[in-house]
This record gives sequence, C-alpha cells and structure tokens, in this order.
Amino acid sequence: MRRWTLCGLTAAFASDAGTDAGMAFDAGTAFDAGTATDAGTTSDAGTGIDAGWDYDAGFCLPAPHDPKLGTLQLQPGFVAAESAPLPEWTGPLGVTPGPTYSLYTLVSADFRGPHALYSLGTWPQLSLGVAPLLNLPTADSFNQKIDFVETDGQRIIAGVNYPGTLLVYDIATPAASTFIPLKNLTAAGAIPGAFLLTTRPLGNYPWEGEAGERETLVALRTDTVPLAQTTVATFPSENRRSFSISVSTHGVVLVTYYDPSFNLVTRVVAPAAITQAMTSGIPFSLADAPVLDAGAPVARLARHGEGVSVLRIGPPGPNSPYVFDYSDVSRFAISVTNAGATATAGARHPIVVFPDRCTQVFDMTAIGSDLLLGVQDKNGSRLVRIQQAP
Repeated sequence: MRRWTLCGLTAAFASDAGTDAGMAFDAGTAFDAGTATDAGTTSDAGTGIDAGWDYDAGFCLPAPHDPKLGTLQLQPGFVAAESAPLPEWTGPLGVTPGPTYSLYTLVSADFRGPHALYSLGTWPQLSLGVAPLLNLPTADSFNQKIDFVETDGQRIIAGVNYPGTLLVYDIATPAASTFIPLKNLTAAGAIPGAFLLTTRPLGNYPWEGEAGERETLVALRTDTVPLAQTTVATFPSENRRSFSISVSTHGVVLVTYYDPSFNLVTRVVAPAAITQAMTSGIPFSLADAPVLDAGAPVARLARHGEGVSVLRIGPPGPNSPYVFDYSDVSRFAISVTNAGATATAGARHPIVVFPDRCTQVFDMTAIGSDLLLGVQDKNGSRLVRIQQAP
C-alpha cells in the first residue's frame, strides 16, 4: 500500500482488490454501489471515492491503460521516455546529478522507524539493495517522520522530522558519514557547495517557541571542513510548516510551506539572494520573494529543468466538498535576469491531465533536467521519465 498527503488529508490506495474494490461489498456490483438502491449519483458510489472510478474497482478494471502513463493524457510539448517498475517498500527518492543517475531511498517500518538508507541502483534498472547503506538512529518519539532524501552526487542526506536527525552519507567514504541532531527538520534541497534545510530552533510548531524562533532556511556548507551551518532566510509569519525545497538547474530555489489555512505557498527565490546570504551571513526574508501562482491548489511540486512542475488539485466533486481530485501536472518555466537577482515564473504548460481517477501520481522527483513521475494504477507502481519535446 502506498500513501500520500493531499493538503493535510491522507489518502491510501491499494493496487490489489480488497474490501474497497472489485466485487467487494462497497464497490463494483455489490449492494452499495453500481446498480444498488443507495448508489447511482450519490456520494458513495458511481464516481464517488469508494467505488466506480478508483483505479482498483468498477470502471477502471476494463479501461485501456497505456503501459507508461495509464489513463493519464500526455499534452503537447512533452514526451514520456523510459519507465521503470518501483520496488516494493520504496520511500522518498534522491537522484544524483548525472549524467549517470543513481537513485537512493529510505525504507521505513512505519513513521516512527526504524529507517534505513538503501540504494535503488542506476536508472532505469532499479532494484532495492540487499542491505542498507546506513541505519538511522531511532528516537522514542511519536512524531518522528521521514520527509526527504537529497544528494549532490558526493553525499546523500536524509531527514527525520521531529526530533530532527540529519543523516549525511558519504558515497565515496561511508566511514566518514555522520549524523547531525537538529530540533526540527522538514525539507531539503541541494545547491553547489551546500544543502539547504528548513529547521526551527525550538518546538515543533511556531506557537511552541518564543518570538523570533520561527522556522528558518539554513545552508549546510559542504565546502568547509567540518560541515558548517549558515542561516540563509527567515520565513514569513504566515508559515505553519515547510513542505519542500526545489532547486532549478539554473539556481532558482523554490521554498514551499503551509499557510494558516494549510494551503501550500511557494516562494520563488532568485539565485543572487542565496549567494549573498551565504557570503554575508545575513539572512533575507522569504516574504520578499514572489509567490508562484499555479492557478489552483498544489499537492506536490518538483524541479523540472529551468523551471518547476506542480501537481494541481481540481475543485471538489458535486457530491462531497471533501473529495478532491487531481486535475493535471503542469510546468512553469522560470527566467532569471538582473545578474541573478530576479526570478520570474512564466505561463503554465500542462504535462498530463487526469481524465479520471484510474491512474494516480504519488510522487514527483527531478532527474537531471527531466521529471520523474511516480505513477500508480491497476498495473502497479512505476516511475516515468518526462522530457520536453525537441
């Protein structure tokens, strides 16, 4: 079973038919769906969340599925290149810069651990390593949660949220690997000479700390011995928890966080702002960076060459204000001007659209200048490499 979070709501879909699929009691032709007296146009059947249109039930089983994209509809300007089945137990992914792309993941027993870093091999020949590269220490904390894996090609970092523990794995010299304790750790990205981390000095939420101790963006310098930390930016007061950090191939940093309504907000940070803060040691305010307007709520985002791709959420269905479907994955090119001091997002270009709920996107990860979509449907879980058309 694979789980993902959609604006604070967790959805779970199983690739095999069980009590929520096929001929089972809440789907297909059984008594509460299909032609039964409590189905049809009601919220618990037909096109509702527990029957009909889910990829493991009703409509989806006989529907034609492309071997790569399933029922997702590819849009002009993009091609679906190679794809690879995703090994069982794969967690968050980290991909080396290339030109040979090695993949790494964290395998977790559950959100409290234990957690272990594994190799997934080289794209597109993926398989889970027979033994972990390194085990993360497990604290006695109910809130512990894995959030990311990142790599610059020399090191791999992986993070446990709270209490924060950062694993720094040295690929060439595993004995030089280390663990860095942090009070809180939620997101990371890689830039030349450093990893960017979001952390908070005190508490797991802003209201648990004193004034001035909100979440910050920190650079973990890899060009120094030992590794050194420099505060790069402060978050605006609307931040409730950071969600992700994505770094474009031309150095634009996209910092995404939850606002008080738990909507995702993405700030577009120009390269010069990061460089200046690392050089001077004086952090800037993320409130001064422009907001990416995706035109709809966003569930995920990832670097995509000199731009960013986002998984957008459509409006709720007519039968329930609480059921949200994905509408599309779209790319925004980002231009950099004024000697790196200004970054501007361009128009939206759809990559794939969701005609139904039969195929879902559960992950998005950069691979070089391309995008890896984690796709799941009746044919299982796989990664699909999306490239811009020549």
